[in-house]
Amino acid sequence: MTTPRKTRRTLPSLHTEELAIIAPVDMYGEIAVAAKCYAMAFDVTSKSMHIVTEEQVPLGELLDISISLQGQNGAHNLKGVARTIAACDHQPGFVVGVELVPEDQAGRWRQQFH
Repeated sequence: MTTPRKTRRTLPSLHTEELAIIAPVDMYGEIAVAAKCYAMAFDVTSKSMHIVTEEQVPLGELLDISISLQGQNGAHNLKGVARTIAACDHQPGFVVGVELVPEDQAGRWRQQFH
């Protein structure tokens, strides 16, 4: 595993922060319930997001992401792959860059960005 590098998160890129629950998905497609953790998501787009988490996530890890956006009913259940990881400079933890995996359940998620 590569050592995380420290990056600065700039305030202009923080349009909103949203609470997310993330959990690794094993090779059989099962969600590791014991490994679920709460995180804050920011820089959210239709295809990616950044997540601040206390736990380091291995690069390439497939993640199950449940995110509720402010002002909306219900959570979005998405899958994403951890593409980047860096130490967070303003609090303990890590900033994880997540590329969202296109799937049928993500249709409602993508509609928000058009």
